[in-house]
Amino acid sequence: MASEYLKWKYKDVKPDEKPVYTKKELRRNWWDYNLIWVIVGIVAAILLFFLIRDIFFRTKPDYEVALITANAPAEETQDALKARIAELGEDLNGDGKVVVALNIYAVDFSDPDDDYSDMELREAVMTRLTVDLTSGDVYVILADQPEAFQARFGILAYLDGTAPDAEGDRYDAARWREMVYRWEDCPVLKGMDLGTFTRFLDPTEAPIDGQTAMEGLYVGRRGIFFDEDRERFAGAERLWQALTVGAVRTEAQG
Repeated sequence: MASEYLKWKYKDVKPDEKPVYTKKELRRNWWDYNLIWVIVGIVAAILLFFLIRDIFFRTKPDYEVALITANAPAEETQDALKARIAELGEDLNGDGKVVVALNIYAVDFSDPDDDYSDMELREAVMTRLTVDLTSGDVYVILADQPEAFQARFGILAYLDGTAPDAEGDRYDAARWREMVYRWEDCPVLKGMDLGTFTRFLDPTEAPIDGQTAMEGLYVGRRGIFFDEDRERFAGAERLWQALTVGAVRTEAQG
C-alpha cells in the first residue's frame, strides 16, 4: 500500500528538532512580540489614573465665572480676581473652602476670521463656551462685547433677573444695556485690589495696576429659563448680588 511505501521512503528522515533558546533570547523574543501591548497598557493606565483623579480628587469649584474677552488679563490679575471673588462667596459644596474657577474664553466677536487656522481656533473656543453655558455651572459672566455675545448665545438675563424673549430678535440683543453693568459702575468690582503686573520681562518697566485690565468689561448673569435651575444657581445669584451691590446702570455705557 502507498502508506507502507511512504513509511519505507522516509524511514531515515528525522523530524526537525525543537529549537533551544537561551534565557536572554527568550526575553528578547518576548519583548519583540509584546512591546506594543506593554506600551498600550502603560498609556491606558496613565489615562485611567488621570480620569480617576479628575472624578474623585479634583477640587470642585463653588463658582464658575466666565471671562469672555479678546484680550485675557495677565495671570497675576486672574489669580487676584479669583481670590477677591472668593472672599465674597460661600462654601457651597461643603469642602471647607471657597474656590472660584475663572473660565477664560479668548474670542473677538468682531474678528472677520479671514485666516483659516484662526477660524478653527475660534470655533473651538466657541464650542467650549457653548458646552459650559448649556451644561456647566457658569453664572456670572464678564464680557467685553456683550451685545455680540448675547446675539450669539442669548443667555444673559435682564438686570431685574428676568430672562430675554427667546423669540425676540437675536435674543433681545439690541437691549443688551439693560442686561449688564459696566465694570467701573460696580463699586465692589472697581474697588478690588487686583495687584499689579508687567507686560514684558523688563525689570525697568513700571508695574501696571490689575484694574486696568478690567477696563471696558461688562458684568452680567445668565438667565434662568427653567424652574429647576433656580435652586441650582441660588448660591451663584447671591454672589452676583454681592458683586453688584451699589451698582448703577448709566445711560452712557457702551
